[in-house]
Formats: sequence, C-alpha cells, structure tokens
Amino acid sequence: MVREGIDVSQYQGQIDWELVKNHIDFAILRCGYGQDIPGQDDPTFKRNADECTRLGIPFGVYLYSYATTESEALSEAGHVCDWLKDIRWNTQYI
Repeated sequence: MVREGIDVSQYQGQIDWELVKNHIDFAILRCGYGQDIPGQDDPTFKRNADECTRLGIPFGVYLYSYATTESEALSEAGHVCDWLKDIRWNTQYI
C-alpha cells in the first residue's frame, strides 16, 4: 500500500487545505525548530493543524532538532509538548 503525504512548514506559505485534501493521505507538520524559544516556533503550525483537523486529514508533528546534548533534547521535547497541548485533535486519528 502506498500513501501520499506532504511535509509542511512556513516555507510552503499558506496551504489551501481544501484543495490539497483530495490529493494526500496525511500531512507532517513542522511545529518549530531548536529549543523552547518563541522565535523558533513555526508561525503556520497552528493554522495547519487546525485545518487538518477540520478537514479530517491525518497529520503528524515534528520539530527540526539541533540538539547535541541531553539537556538541549529535553528543551526541544518541551517545545513540542507546549505546541501539542493547544491543538484540537480529531480523535479518529489518534
């Protein structure tokens, strides 16, 4: 079975999810990069997650990591957890 997905971050601009939904099976959304610093958040993440949820598009989340130590990795994990607590999840895909 082949599944089609897209990797989305701020660099793709504003996605027309209504158009995209009929061409993909899932999306991978970047929530940010690096440590738990607001300037390293992906400004399009919340909208993309909300649109995927609204349209029933399964999605995963990733943080582009720069960690080289355990402490940095923990900070980055905290960054992801902070983002995920505010997402409206479609429990059909959890």
